[in-house]
This record gives sequence, C-alpha cells and structure tokens, in this order.
Amino acid sequence: MIPKAFGIVLRIKFSGGRQFSSPKSPTSCSCKMLCGILKTPPMTKDINRKIFLYTLISYGITWTIAFGIYSLFKNGGLTNYQLNLYHSFAAIGPTIAALITTYSFYGKTGVKKLVGKIGLRVIDKKTILFIVSPLAFFGLGFLIYPFIKSSGYSFRNFANLNWSDINEITVWLLPLLTYSIFEEIGWRGFLLPHLQEKYTAWKATILLTVIWALWHIPFFFYRFDFSLGISIGFFFGIFVGAIILTSIYNSSKGMMLPVMIFHFLNNLCSEFDKEIIVAVLSVGFVFLAIYIYWKLGTENLSTNNRIRNYFIE
Repeated sequence: MIPKAFGIVLRIKFSGGRQFSSPKSPTSCSCKMLCGILKTPPMTKDINRKIFLYTLISYGITWTIAFGIYSLFKNGGLTNYQLNLYHSFAAIGPTIAALITTYSFYGKTGVKKLVGKIGLRVIDKKTILFIVSPLAFFGLGFLIYPFIKSSGYSFRNFANLNWSDINEITVWLLPLLTYSIFEEIGWRGFLLPHLQEKYTAWKATILLTVIWALWHIPFFFYRFDFSLGISIGFFFGIFVGAIILTSIYNSSKGMMLPVMIFHFLNNLCSEFDKEIIVAVLSVGFVFLAIYIYWKLGTENLSTNNRIRNYFIE
C-alpha cells in the first residue's frame, strides 16, 4: 500500500493548478489524497468482479446439480447407481463458469484463448516428474502394502468388487475423467491466473484452496464421510494438491493438459486402496509440496514466472 499511496501523493503534487476549476483549500486536497489512498485501484476491482462472478456461477451450477440429485435420491427418485452416475456431471460447474465469465468480460477472443490453453507444450523433466508423481507414489505404496498387511495388494479382488459389469465400470471411471477435466478448466484455466495477477503464486494458491475446498461441500452429503477430522484432512489435502497443481501450471506456461493429467492420476491412484496406498500417496504429496515451497520459492512456485491474466495480453 505504501508505494501506491506515495505515487498518489506525487501525482497530486505535480498535477498543477490547471486541473482544478477553482482553488482548493489544504483540507480539501488532504481529503482527496486520503480518498485516493483508500480507494481500491480500478484494475483490482475489475479482477475482484471477475473472480466473484466466476465463483458464484461455479458454485451455483455444481451445487444445484449435486443437491438436486441428492434430494431425488433421498426421496426415492434415483437409484444409487443413478446418483453416482449423475454425480459426474456436477463437475461441469467450474468449466461453465469459466466460459460464461470469460465471454462476459473478454468476449469471443477470450473464449478462444481459454480453449487454446487446453493443450501441451514442451516442459522440463522436473515438471514431468511432478505430473507422473502419483504413479510413483502408488508404486511405492504397492511395494509397502505386503509389509503392513498379511498379503500383497490384489487387483483381482478390487476388480471383482468394483468392475463386475459395464455399469459399475462406468460410474467408477466417469467421475475420474469429468472432474479431472472440467475442474481444471475452471480452477487453473481461469481462476488461478486472475489470482496470480494480484498475488504471488503462494498467496493465490491459498485463496484458491479456500474457494476450491468449499465448492466440494455438497459432496459430503452423499459422496464423502463427514466428520471434523475428515473435513480437516480433506481441506489439507486440497491445499497440498493445489500447491503441486500451481507449480505444474506455471511450469507448463499455463497449459491445462498437464494439470488435468496430474489430477486424473491422483484420483485414479487414490481409488484402489483407501488405507496403505492412499496414505503413501498423501505423505509423498506433502514432501513434494514442501520441496516446491522451499526450492522453487513462493513468488512463482516454479522456475518459470507465474501465469498472470493472459486474457488481456
């Protein structure tokens, strides 16, 4: 705030009397200076409006779908299979919100820029390792599993329990795909670069974590178990994941396919076992997030500069 305030003082001092139709008293000038200091810069207010509109639409669409199908299920209007199937479509909220908000503020050109980010550029080896890290941690958990349990992990038993027919395979696989794709178009494709226009990558990630975590509230009614401990663990997991995703996003120069791949691999590897393997995944991600924080720095969480609002470029 001090540099901005200092700039306002300089502009007033060197503006000269030509800008005023009549002489102003020192008190009047002081009031103008104070109002100028306290006034939110136009660019900041503009970004705030975009973030607010995006968040409102994203919550509105996802919460309407999620609470709607839960209400139908509770009243006997949907079977458990239908509930899990339609749950996949609640993921569309962030993408629809990104498209609407982008079109509202940037027009068709902005939408083309957003869609154009769904791709892949040449990225460094370290970022590739970050992207495929869920597979590495899953493999480690698979190796540790027989030392903790009485026998090794059985994919056959998992398949027999979860993949007995095409319907079960569909409701298992579909949300892994929809949430990996449609969430990232919104959270990283639209929201993160707007937050990083105002804040460092670290602060932007913290704010995104709060918005992203609260977006999941309806799922605790029918998808997740609810307790204080689980809620805290879930929020912490979202935060750790957001750090890694921000790093991958900035390191990939704002391309969305890398974050979609990481998101999908994380969801996929977490599905096979909710005890040993998912614990190893969680610990591995925590160490990876700590590495990103300390080694890559909070300014960008990457060796590249953070991606700012590319819609205005």
